[in-house]
Amino acid sequence: MISRIDYKGLSWVDVQNPTAEEIARVSGEFGLSPVVAEDLSKPTFRPRAENYGTHLFFILHLPLFDSKNSRHRSRELDIVAGRKFLITLHYDPVEPLTQFFKALEQNLALREKSFEDSTARLLYLLWRQLYEHLFTELDHIQRKVERIEERIFAGREKELIEDISLLRRDILDFLRSIRPHEIILESIHKLGERFFEDDFSNFATELFSRHRRLLLLIENQKDTLETLYATNDSLLTHRSNEIIKTLTMMALMTFPLTLIAAIFSLNTKFLPIVGRPNDFWIILGIMFATVLAML
Repeated sequence: MISRIDYKGLSWVDVQNPTAEEIARVSGEFGLSPVVAEDLSKPTFRPRAENYGTHLFFILHLPLFDSKNSRHRSRELDIVAGRKFLITLHYDPVEPLTQFFKALEQNLALREKSFEDSTARLLYLLWRQLYEHLFTELDHIQRKVERIEERIFAGREKELIEDISLLRRDILDFLRSIRPHEIILESIHKLGERFFEDDFSNFATELFSRHRRLLLLIENQKDTLETLYATNDSLLTHRSNEIIKTLTMMALMTFPLTLIAAIFSLNTKFLPIVGRPNDFWIILGIMFATVLAML
């Protein structure tokens, strides 16, 4: 599906889950490199930032929450930036992009501010919107970490093992997607200044700063969760040791009693005590004295 905004001589074309014919049509209209057109037609697992003369090509992976599977999942976003056009292509929904696109369609003042002499500002605003959404995703992760911390010290260690493991997976997916952005941002800082006539360095510097904040925050959550995991594991180990200690004491106490009972139940011609008056109470007293001696 192709959506499009044309304003002040600039074009933003958003392509979601495209067919081969749609990719060919967009590539032909904007004169995209055959290499770019080929990369747009299939998923790519490596981030990229390249200059093809008339346009820049970026491949990003964003850790967005998948409500169907209740986990964060990396989604690819391909961006082609020319001086007068911006193409975004994705095979999975990218909610912050869609929200920004709809806001531009409906808000003339925002569209006026976003569409300038080149697509440099539009590219920056889109990238910033993506990062703002990732900060929101981080807020959800932080709340989950805080809930786990509360439950650990409420005596619910066993049921938290799976929750902690799932959240560790989410944080790992987030880090795996966001870390390569540093390479892309370093490239866009150099490529953007040479490609766009206006000064792109300020935009790139701010994006790099936002990425750094994202990385520091998610790494902080990772460290916190690892500490909570170790704490939870220590509490479980301590509780298991207490249970084993209790069971061991019970076994040590019952073994002598079982031995005494077995001895006095032997079918022999002569058994001391057995057959005397009050023999039952005497044997019971011996067992009781043995238990007291062990304590």
